[in-house]
Amino acid sequence: MHGPLLRFLGKNLAAIRAAWLIIGVTLLMLFLLEAAFRTRRLLAERRSMAPRTYMSGDPRAEPWFADYQREFDRTRGLRWRPYVYFRRAESLDGPYIRIDSLGHRVTPQPTSPAAPAARVRLYGGSTMWGEPQREDHTVAAEISRRLQRLAGPGARIEVTNVAETGYVFTQEVIQLMLDLRAGARPDVVVFYDGLNDVASTVQRGVAGDPQNEGNRIADFALGRSLDFASYASPLAKDMGPLGALVAQSFNRLAMVQWAQARKSRPERTFIAADSAARGTAHAYIENGKLVESLGARYGFTTVYVWQPNLHSSEKKLDPYEKNLRQLIESDTFHLRVQATHRMVPAILDSAMRGVAPERFVNASKLFKDDPQPVFVDRIGHTTESAIPVIVDTFWPTLERAVTLQRAKRTRSASTAS
Repeated sequence: MHGPLLRFLGKNLAAIRAAWLIIGVTLLMLFLLEAAFRTRRLLAERRSMAPRTYMSGDPRAEPWFADYQREFDRTRGLRWRPYVYFRRAESLDGPYIRIDSLGHRVTPQPTSPAAPAARVRLYGGSTMWGEPQREDHTVAAEISRRLQRLAGPGARIEVTNVAETGYVFTQEVIQLMLDLRAGARPDVVVFYDGLNDVASTVQRGVAGDPQNEGNRIADFALGRSLDFASYASPLAKDMGPLGALVAQSFNRLAMVQWAQARKSRPERTFIAADSAARGTAHAYIENGKLVESLGARYGFTTVYVWQPNLHSSEKKLDPYEKNLRQLIESDTFHLRVQATHRMVPAILDSAMRGVAPERFVNASKLFKDDPQPVFVDRIGHTTESAIPVIVDTFWPTLERAVTLQRAKRTRSASTAS
């Protein structure tokens, strides 16, 4: 057996070496070509997001930002979570970002006395999570500082930041339900939303879905196609699991996607702005009703904040923000997002009065005629210096809610004793 094989290898060694060399060089060229296309796509995405120069107060111009970015990159690993899709995968204890074992961003606050005078939970997307802000300069940190002063000497108010980047209101409501099921008993809940909800509606053409739902659909289809035993896997049955894997991997190459994008395709269309606005508002309002029912059952009060954004802002734009606005208005998707943002708040102002009287805060017009630098990208992330001003808009509502809940807790304790 070994003799014939050795003789064959000896006679064909040169041909085998040449074939192996050709395969190796081909794979290397494909690797380099794929790397070039991926780099090209990344640079194009970065150029589309923001101008090359930064405005005064922009975190990316600060000396601490490089260290912050390294910490943030370490948090990009995500772990699958039922119902809400994902949360941060690993704990982190950095000077600018800390992540606890539950995947929550840690908020600076006192830890004694052991029993807090009240508990406040914060929900939202990346703007509530605190991107791109240091630990002491997030919305959650600013809320915590004010609440500790409200708590008074010898007392503390516990603040938990449950926000996660990319989340929409519906995901947050589901997360709240999971938290309640796990035993969390907040006195006050804050939802800080708007940016992701509008973007998702325009992206999908359906209000209320998570962002990038198309990717989750593709991931599900990929998993099914590679399941050779699945009746729903015609690709795997036709090609076998290895062939299906090769085909799917080929289609995900950047250079293949570039080539496919060069083909003549119908221009992408988006849902009309008025339909997107009504749909987004309807999903928000119905979610609010669900939260109010949960609050009545579990004894917490909710504050709802529709956040400020560059799309509908009436602030005095500085040159950097003007450039961002031009980027928005030069892109069909973001232009539709802008039009939707300008319609939603008026609908919510009217409807939320019947859902959560005096507990819905519309901050979309915040910074009106204000020249200070605020927005760092066209998504809606802000400078650290803008955070106190943002919290000012809903602080009276939050302060009143916490004060009333503490008084209710005190009365309940007196009655029980």
